[in-house]
Amino acid sequence: MCDLSIIIATKNEKQYIANTLAHLQRSIREAKKEGITTELIVVDSSTEDTADIARQFTSKVHCLSTQGLPKARNYGAAKASGQILVFMDADTLLQRNTLIDLFSLFKNKKAVSMISFVMPIGQSKLSVSAKIFYVLDCAFIRACAFLPFLIGFYNRGDIMAIRHDTFEKIQGFNETLCMMEITELLINASKLGKIKVLSSPVFESSRRLKQWGVIKSYRIWWKNYIYFYAFKRLHASSYESIR
Repeated sequence: MCDLSIIIATKNEKQYIANTLAHLQRSIREAKKEGITTELIVVDSSTEDTADIARQFTSKVHCLSTQGLPKARNYGAAKASGQILVFMDADTLLQRNTLIDLFSLFKNKKAVSMISFVMPIGQSKLSVSAKIFYVLDCAFIRACAFLPFLIGFYNRGDIMAIRHDTFEKIQGFNETLCMMEITELLINASKLGKIKVLSSPVFESSRRLKQWGVIKSYRIWWKNYIYFYAFKRLHASSYESIR
């Protein structure tokens, strides 16, 4: 049994995973100084050497042939012993005190889950529209702390955490969804307690935004939100890979 189980689902992430895990290990070391115990679990579905790179940082690397983020995250959760499950994307960089700040939010017994706002790596290289996107995105996520109904429109997988027992009660991620599985998880968790917002950001590569552009990103996300709430299903049958 440990305090935090950090779970990263990967697929062909050799470009990003070493840097992600190096930043994560720095945050783990700081958490250890505060008496916070952790484990790192990587669930890999790659066709290249992501798993070999991950094994340089943790012995808990599991190879899963079945595709899909919800399945991989549920698989990682089944292997986890932590009181709190922390799910991260493979291109997310944590700050030095991220895990300490995350763990402190769960000292509130009513807190069952946590989300974070996100900033881009290399912001100066982004287009004006992308910079505006992040300003609006950060404002929206900060507002989630005061307006809980907004959680129904949150779908970032950069980092989120949930109590292990809450995760089990709501039966984890919906493996039939190709996107918005985090939205559904948070909606279910919010019925059992409060969703907290981390006060400091994590950082991402912005790879999807760079490849899709702002207009396409909003169009795809909002179309699926509409279908999700109006018809109880997604518009998309798959989520386009950007690797």
